[in-house]
Amino acid sequence: MSKLIEVYDPPMCCSTGVCGPSPDPKLIAFQETVLRLESEGVTVKRYMLTGQPAEFMKQPEVVALLRSPEGVAALPVTVINGNVFRKGAYPEYDELRAAVQ
Repeated sequence: MSKLIEVYDPPMCCSTGVCGPSPDPKLIAFQETVLRLESEGVTVKRYMLTGQPAEFMKQPEVVALLRSPEGVAALPVTVINGNVFRKGAYPEYDELRAAVQ
């Protein structure tokens, strides 16, 4: 089975969101999760709304969420093998690991 996790991030200052004078601890923890999964052979792609809007438009479910009343508040959206897994928050390592087994 293909192991592809795509994360559609809200607007941030950089691709990981861990830059600036006071990075968000949730973003730091999620970046650690991404690195751990990648070291285990899982492909993780992250897209930023401000830098890669075309990637958002390629995923119909993400477009639908952005057009819904939730709008940008639905971000981040995590998609696993083409299906929305989580919206509005970053999943934990254990959740993602189990989902791609």
